[in-house]
Amino acid sequence: MGTATEQAEFDNSLRLYTYGQVVDSGRAPTMAEAAAEMSSSEAAVRAAYVRLSESHAFMLTESGELWRVAPFSAIPTAFPVQSGGHTYYGNCIWDALGIPAMLGQDATIPASCGCCNLEMTLRVKAGSLLPHEGLIHVAVPARRWYEDVVFT
Repeated sequence: MGTATEQAEFDNSLRLYTYGQVVDSGRAPTMAEAAAEMSSSEAAVRAAYVRLSESHAFMLTESGELWRVAPFSAIPTAFPVQSGGHTYYGNCIWDALGIPAMLGQDATIPASCGCCNLEMTLRVKAGSLLPHEGLIHVAVPARRWYEDVVFT
């Protein structure tokens, strides 16, 4: 790719396209879809996603496809978020709560307890988490979340 400025512009365009796709469809684009949309090669798109992953907002699977487009998960998880006629997924409850905040929409989050798999449906209305019996437990301090994202 060209200059650092051109690379930064490409990365930003790809970021905006990717978030738009996730918000509009509930799923992340594949490398091939992103390359076609960006009129670029899959290699150039993958390299841009690798650069975007440096901030941890984007993360790739071992096969090189998107795994995370924060706060969205690119794969189904135990933290679905129903909002605006779509089902989105968070990689954890923190991300799941971030989705309605990011979208500025009400949401239902039919999550499950991480230790016993008991359903714990949370609701967000007008930007607030509605009262619910139970706890949201974040076991790993935020400063250590990216040491082992799958565990966290």
